[in-house]
Amino acid sequence: MQEFEPVSTLPSLTRPERSVLRASVRKERAENEERDLERDGWFRTMSASLALIKQAHLRLDAAESRIADQEARIAELESQVTSDELTGLLNRRGFFNAFVKEMDRTQRGHSHGGLLVLVDLDNFKMIYDTYGHQAGDAALRLVARTLESNSRAMDSCGRIGGDEFVLLLVNTERDKALVRAQNLIKQLNNLSLVWYGAELPIRASLGLKDYGAGDKPEDIFGQADGFLYAQKRSNKGLGPRSISSAF
Repeated sequence: MQEFEPVSTLPSLTRPERSVLRASVRKERAENEERDLERDGWFRTMSASLALIKQAHLRLDAAESRIADQEARIAELESQVTSDELTGLLNRRGFFNAFVKEMDRTQRGHSHGGLLVLVDLDNFKMIYDTYGHQAGDAALRLVARTLESNSRAMDSCGRIGGDEFVLLLVNTERDKALVRAQNLIKQLNNLSLVWYGAELPIRASLGLKDYGAGDKPEDIFGQADGFLYAQKRSNKGLGPRSISSAF
């Protein structure tokens, strides 16, 4: 059987042509390798960039967490400085800060004014002397809850002394504020603390002063305090059932 050699369809190349072809192949191979290196470098660069971005986000989250913790701690410390530990109401400093801010809003026309209500418990020392400090503390907390139930979110109430409380009715017309004060004095003088079977009546007197633009906090407090002690002298520690018409 006769064998035939395959016949190439490609034209034969001269030596110079083969040299040119080899050079072209080498160049193309080098270019391909360079593109591969560039692509690999781009991927490595992107991977490094993504890693840096992720690390930056982690650091940012950690920083935000630390800031949140610090803000919570600051708020806690501020609360301790401005809150009464026994009742949870504002203490003297906290209340005066709130009152000064309210007076500033009134001066700038952001509040219509309101009513300052001072509350002083009558013959309260008798509860401490007869039934002890725990009974007295329970009575103070009962009064505090009564004040809170008669205040709105915008109002401020505090304990500014041993048995002295205060309520600031803000952005309220005088007549409406007096109605609320009248309800408060009735509730306070109908309170009783039941302590180990004994019913301990709670009595209180109020000092009132309305305020508006142009008033000074210390003047308002002074006038309310004067009204309060006039009330205490007139009711002789029995606790008034209504607000004196002298206001």
